[in-house]
Amino acid sequence: MEEMLTCNRSPFSQVFGRQGQLMQATVQSLNSLNDQIANFMVTGPKPLEQEPPVFTPPEKEPLQKSMTLMRHLLVDAQAKILKMMDDNKQLAQRIDGAIQSASQEVTNLRSELSATSRRLAELGATDSASMLETLQHNHNDPSSHPRQKSPATDLCYKTEISSLMDFNSPDASLDKVLLREEVAQLQEEVHLLRQMKDMLSKDLEETQGSCSADVLSATELRVQLAQKEQELGRAKEALQAMKSDRKRLKAEKADLVNQMQQLYATLESREEQLRDFIRNYEQHRKESEDAVKALAKEKDLLEREKWDLRRQTKEATEHTGMLRSQLDLKENRIKELEAELAMMSNCVNQRMEFRVFERVSDRDYSPRVIAAKQSLATLTKDVPKRHSVAMPTETVVNGNNQEWVMQADLPLTAAIRQSQQTLYVHTGHPTDRQVPRRSGGGEA
Repeated sequence: MEEMLTCNRSPFSQVFGRQGQLMQATVQSLNSLNDQIANFMVTGPKPLEQEPPVFTPPEKEPLQKSMTLMRHLLVDAQAKILKMMDDNKQLAQRIDGAIQSASQEVTNLRSELSATSRRLAELGATDSASMLETLQHNHNDPSSHPRQKSPATDLCYKTEISSLMDFNSPDASLDKVLLREEVAQLQEEVHLLRQMKDMLSKDLEETQGSCSADVLSATELRVQLAQKEQELGRAKEALQAMKSDRKRLKAEKADLVNQMQQLYATLESREEQLRDFIRNYEQHRKESEDAVKALAKEKDLLEREKWDLRRQTKEATEHTGMLRSQLDLKENRIKELEAELAMMSNCVNQRMEFRVFERVSDRDYSPRVIAAKQSLATLTKDVPKRHSVAMPTETVVNGNNQEWVMQADLPLTAAIRQSQQTLYVHTGHPTDRQVPRRSGGGEA
């Protein structure tokens, strides 16, 4: 039985040791997971310099709550696992102590039972030998028979003596002497028998004392045997209780294994959820980084377009200013040409008038002629200025620089001068009219 208990105890402790190792590994994994969650909560994702925050404050708050809840769950699971480990250790120690005490009690009971069985065997052998000796002694000794029949013989003798002592009977007169002699003999025999009876009683008392001692030792052995049987029964009950405890422990172990499996399942589900969350978070962060990069590229393109538009606007404003200046110059030139054209028309009209009225010798100066002369004088004075103003060095046409030089209208200026000379000639002496006429005829 002790070997069976030791055999059962070693696998039990081995199972508890394996279970403790598994629980220790589980606690270490939970500690690492808790450290990862704490690191994630403390450090968090580090966004880029231009990257906006991945999660808004309303999204960060439930994230923090879920992380704290997961940490509390992990801490509770670690506490429960450690408590179960301590309970299992204490239970294993109690079971080992109970098994050791039970094995010691069983060994003690076995030794006591073996000693009791040896003593009973010895007592049985001595009792059988003494009984055989007494039987043989009684069979060989003839004095044992009258000792066995002593009460009956005493009663017979008393009745005979009483009958002989009765002298009133008719036979007493005849055999009186004989009877007396027989009575004396009988009394001597009775005395001998009494002596033998005393001796036998003494022997019987001695034999009864030895038998009572033997009987007392046997009763003590029986009492001890009963006590040992009771102790053995209690040990059996303890073994039954241990078996029931073992069954209960097996059931508790099965429940604990189921709880551990459920805990592992919940931890795996939580870990899977956390991995999914981290995966989604990484994907969202990558998408946000890609979106930020695309936005940065679009921003660069827009900046380039903006600067291009600004440059084009600046060039357009410059070109517009230059075109406006050119337009002003052209308008001034048109005004000058209109004035020259008016002067030429006046000159032509005057020449026509002079040709028609060349015979008229009046020297009255009309206001029209005076105005024409003044205008011609001003024109002849402003010709270099007009040439300098009307000759820009460069201009911009469609964004391209083109150099051009505006040449002076020399035939027109010569015509103006010729008309002026003609006017001065016609307004002079009448003798001088023929020269310009000839010259005019030559030009014609």
